[in-house]
Amino acid sequence: MRRLLRDWDLRPIWVGIAVMLLVALAVETVVLYRIIDEQESIGSDLHFFQSVARRWLDTGVYYTDSQLAGPYVVATNVDNIYPPHALYLFVPFLFVPDILWWVIPIALLGYLVWWCRPATWALPILALLLLYPKTPAVLLYGNSDIWATAFAAAGVRWGWPAVLVSFKPSVGFLALVGIGNRAWWIGAVVLALASLPLIALWLDYPRLILNSDANIGRALSDLPLFALPIVAWLTSTRRGDIPMRTWAMKLIRREDR
Repeated sequence: MRRLLRDWDLRPIWVGIAVMLLVALAVETVVLYRIIDEQESIGSDLHFFQSVARRWLDTGVYYTDSQLAGPYVVATNVDNIYPPHALYLFVPFLFVPDILWWVIPIALLGYLVWWCRPATWALPILALLLLYPKTPAVLLYGNSDIWATAFAAAGVRWGWPAVLVSFKPSVGFLALVGIGNRAWWIGAVVLALASLPLIALWLDYPRLILNSDANIGRALSDLPLFALPIVAWLTSTRRGDIPMRTWAMKLIRREDR
């Protein structure tokens, strides 16, 4: 039986399963779109980030007095708990078309999957990660998770862009992708230097977080999306005869790929 399975080309089956899952994803996305659209919440997270950026440009206020005064419960799209350098992501979207908020990270993630050329048997796994209900919801709301995933994907490909994941500390572990490469450290230094003009906000940031009820569980509920670039790398046909452990460690001990 095992020999029969080895001799049988299962690729059409894996592709067929992946296609069916993607069809289910399309249906799921349409259903979620209608629900979220009825709530007038399509792109609501992006609109919040834009409002935070506009308020900072107009008044210099990034964190509100109530957040800094004492304990508070984080309200979605009301309280900003992003670190100061997230402004370098938010501010540009006051001046460029909103559609780029989705196009750029989706393109980066799509390119990474294409470049990795995952094994055929892994295609259903990748499709399942997309089918997870929170994945299309994150996309429709315009949540920053799509950018954290895109930066992680770019880190898998080139190493240094992973430092940009630090704008979302709850998934900061993804910023470790490529940490063994010199370019990653150069990127980290550049990011630190770029943060210097925001030093006053950085001094407020620890108090802001300590006052809040924020916890890592919020972001970890979106792990399937964050896992997508990692799974694409681990199942890549580029691995060849390289042992899986060695291949996995290449995510951290990066050489130029």
